[in-house]
This record gives sequence, C-alpha cells and structure tokens, in this order.
Amino acid sequence: MTIISKPVFLDFLNREAGRAANCDRPEDDDIAIIRILVVSLAHGFSANISQVAEYCNSRPKLFSQVIKLMQRGVIDATSSNATLSEFIEDRRARYSHVPERYPFYFSDQGGLVDLQLGTRNPFSMTGDLSRLILAYDQSKFDFDLVRLSPSDRAVFESGLNVIQSKVFKREDLAITRDLLVSNIAGGEMSARQIEAATRAISALYMKNYADRRSLATCTGIPQFSYRDVVENFPAFDFPLLKRALQALGALRQVSLWSIDDIIEHYGSLPHRHFSYHLQIFLDALAISARNKVNDSSDMSSIRLHIDRVFIQYLDIDYVKKFGNPEEFYRFGIERLIQCAARISQLDPIFNSTWSSQVSHQNNDVIAVTTATDSEDDALIQKLKESGFTSSRPVRVGNGFATEYTRGTSQHVYHLRTSAGSLGVNSAGLILPAALKELGATHLISVGICFGLLPEKNGEPYQKCGDVLVSTEIQDYETARIGTEKTINRGEKLPAGTGLLQAARLVRPNFAEADFKIYFGQIISGQKLVDSKEFVENLRTEFPGAIGGEMEGNAVSASGQFNGKEWVMIKGICDWGMGKTDNWQDVAALNACDVAMKMIVTFFDAQSR
Repeated sequence: MTIISKPVFLDFLNREAGRAANCDRPEDDDIAIIRILVVSLAHGFSANISQVAEYCNSRPKLFSQVIKLMQRGVIDATSSNATLSEFIEDRRARYSHVPERYPFYFSDQGGLVDLQLGTRNPFSMTGDLSRLILAYDQSKFDFDLVRLSPSDRAVFESGLNVIQSKVFKREDLAITRDLLVSNIAGGEMSARQIEAATRAISALYMKNYADRRSLATCTGIPQFSYRDVVENFPAFDFPLLKRALQALGALRQVSLWSIDDIIEHYGSLPHRHFSYHLQIFLDALAISARNKVNDSSDMSSIRLHIDRVFIQYLDIDYVKKFGNPEEFYRFGIERLIQCAARISQLDPIFNSTWSSQVSHQNNDVIAVTTATDSEDDALIQKLKESGFTSSRPVRVGNGFATEYTRGTSQHVYHLRTSAGSLGVNSAGLILPAALKELGATHLISVGICFGLLPEKNGEPYQKCGDVLVSTEIQDYETARIGTEKTINRGEKLPAGTGLLQAARLVRPNFAEADFKIYFGQIISGQKLVDSKEFVENLRTEFPGAIGGEMEGNAVSASGQFNGKEWVMIKGICDWGMGKTDNWQDVAALNACDVAMKMIVTFFDAQSR
C-alpha cells in the first residue's frame, strides 16, 4: 500500500461544473464539506483562484471562511497571474462578452480584494483547454468522468466542429457555457450539445488541473455528479471521513469550532499524526473489505462494510467534548490505535496493512480491580494525577469496565466488583471473562486490607496506612475439617514476576512518605474479619502472612487461569478487629499511589 500525501483539489467548488451537471448544493453543505476535509486531511488543498472566486462569491459565509483558509496557506489558490490586480484584469478580458454574469469582476468586487494568490501556475488552464479541444483526441478526455451522462461523448463529437470554431475564434474569452451559446463563429449548437460539451469541458478542466499539479481528488462529494477517481478511495472519501469524525464524537463540534481555531491547529504535529493514522485505518479496512464483498471495485459495498466495522469497534456511545481541535486529534489517534489493535486480533488482512504502516505500539493492557467506593475514588484520583484520562465505558460479559488511556499505547481498564471472591458480582465471577474480553495482559487488585503484624519481635512494625504488596496469595478458607484437627488445603499462588519487579522498583520513591511498603504473603477468604480470636488463629496458622483480605483468591486464580501476571496492592485500614472506617480512605489512596507509580513505571519501561 502506498500512502498518498498529495494536496487535495477542491474541484467541487466549481460553478461551471456544477451548472453543467445541475448540481447546486446549499451553502451550509459546502461549509460542512470544507470543514470536514480540513479537519481530516493535513496535506493542504488547491484550487484555481478564478474557480474559487466565481463559485464562492455568491456564498458569503463560505467565501469568508475560504478566504481565511487561503490567507493562512491551507488552500493554495493558484493563478497564472502574478498579482491580484492582474488576475482581475485578466478575468474582465475573458468575460467581456457576459459582464452581467460576473459583476464582481467589473463593478462590485466585494470579497475579491481579500483574495490571497498562492502558487503561480506555469500554465494557463484556458490555454490548456484550448489546445486539447482544437487537437481533439478522445484519449485526452474523460467522458466517463460525468457519471450520470453516458451519452456525452457521442453528443459532444456531433458538435465538435462548431465547438472548435468557437474556441479558435474566441480570442481571450474563457471557454465556458457562455462561449458555446454565443454567436461567435456563427455556428449554432443544440441545447443537448451545449449541455454535453459543457460537462465534457468541465471534466477535462478538472482532470487536467489535477494531473498538472499532481493533486488528489475527493470521492463521494454530495451533489457532485462527476466520476470518483478510484485511486483516491478510501483515504480521500468524503462519506468515510465524515463517518469517522462522527464515530469519534467530533462531527458536531467540527461545525461549532471557529474557522480560526481549525486553522490554528491545521498542520500541527497532532493533526498530521491524526490524518496519517486515519488514512491507514481506512485503507486497511478497505483492503480487508475488498476480500469480503462481491465486487471489490464497488465503493458503496466497501463503505457499507466499513460502516459495520465502525459500529462494532469505533463508535463511541457517550458525549465527548473537545475544547479545541488539538484535543480531538490526540484523542482520535489514541482511539484509532485502540480500535486497530482489537480489529487486528480478528482480521489478519487488516493487521498486515496496519502493522506495516504504523510503528509498533506497546501491547500491554493492565486491568485494575476494586471492590469498595473508597477504593474507586482513590483509584480514579490517582489515575488522573498520573496523566490517564477516562476514554470510554466498555461492555465486558454482563458488566462494564472503564477504559483509561495515557498517550497512544497505555491502557488501563478499571473493573469494579463486589467484595469477596464468591457471589453474583464478585471478582470470581467477573474477572475470568473480563480479562479475556479486554485482552488484558496484567491484573492488579488494589484497595484496603487488614494488617497482621502491628508488632514484630516485640517492636512496633506495621501501622494503619502502610501498603502491602502480595508476593503470593494464600487461601485460608479451604480446609479438611477432622474430628481432632483442621488441615488447611487452600491454594498458594505466586504473584507475577514483572509486576513485583515494577513494585520494588518504585519502592524507593516512597522513602519520605508517611507510610511504608511491605512485601509478603497475603491471606484471602470470604469472611469480613472483625474478631480478635479469629485473627490470632490466622497468625498462628499462617505465620508468614503480612495481611488479609477478601478478593485475593479470585484475583490470583483468574490471573493463573488466563495466563496473566497479577499482583495485589492493598493499604492497611484496620487489624481485623474493632473495625471502623477511619483509615479506609487513607489506606486506599496510599495503595493506589503505589499501584499507579508502578503501572507508569511498567508502561514506560515497556515502551523504551
């Protein structure tokens, strides 16, 4: 696949071509088209200045925005004239036979004084048209370009002698419909010949200008009855670009942003990156679609297929507000990369195209699970402080997760369960399917627990607010109960090596904190422990344990079952006796602080 980085020819802003094909779009539609293209495509735009002036002059709202785009270099308004005054004088000469049709060149110049000439053409479009018509060669014309008038070639050729006579004797006049209906050269043409010739000459103009300046043209422009150039599909396909902005939640805001805001961010690094990723995304989808539709050249079928993919993967089902275009570009890049990663897992053809054009991204995805409101609040606070932003809710199984992203390749999914490892909404029921559906590579359980070592060897040791990191989880519930003794038969599962290394790596960052971090065995069971006698029994039965909680069995088993690394990071909020809520918020915040610094370290190390 070759990436097309050509500027785009605004051929649809053409009064003569529109008139020839009975195309008359409302001004607001033109404004919407321009804005969507400018936001989606970052390689610039081009049009002959006379074409723009004549089309836009009767559309003041459109003209004012187009002039700003010209003045800032977004639209290169080309001309064979050196100055604006030369251009106006040239136009007066070419339209001297119909000044009433072009009053803005003769009496009321209006917005013309604000036009900004761009690149100077080394050729004259009128001169090119004249030579091509006088030395008529059907291979130089593209009669198929007028897709609604298949008989135009025969009708055009039937009046060719009269057309050539008028062109030969036109002197400096423009080659337009007005020339064909005039009495120049004395020949008369039928209404049908005039219509066919005007369409053919308009198509020739557009083809010649695009070829001469090596420009791309958009496909699918509404109410524009000229052939779509298949080579420019889908990267420059207006319906798909519009649909992509809609899927990404920006279509309405594109219409609300000021044109100055759009121009300010045009061609910025985020804009160029967004445009690039969008082009690759559409191309990869189209290449895949061509292998699935009946007719690989049918743009409508491919659009329909891509729309279905958008519905399944790209559409966001919530309101996303962007303060300015740059915020959208950054979000759009992240979203496209996220969706591409999911599609790539299921579609090898898409993956082949996408991965060959987009640099390798970190594929690690971390799922973080909580079980109380205080844990939720603490995690969300620390996610935001760490630079992660809420991206979207994601349906997993019968529940939901919230996706948080940082940059284009760091993804954290927050899963809320009920307390404990058993139950309808427990970690034991939610996590196994969620890890698989989310494509999570790592699992972290974060929150609060009870400590087991307020003292060690007669000296104060743990305190409320300290953070415990599991090296292993021991199930204290499962046991063989005999008549004389009870034997624990619970599983003991080790935490993930990589996650433990990341946790140990960030430990020195908390040397000055008002809490300490301890690594060791954490015991887990279904009981909400609030009994001194029970805690003493746990200390006796599990002398190596540093704390206890309720979700660890499900967390460790889910990670083990799915082949994912896992770890538990919990803050001490009590001692399993005389429970109060006094330390829950602090303990949860401290645990989430450690977890997020560990996550950031893990991601950043992976991306180097």
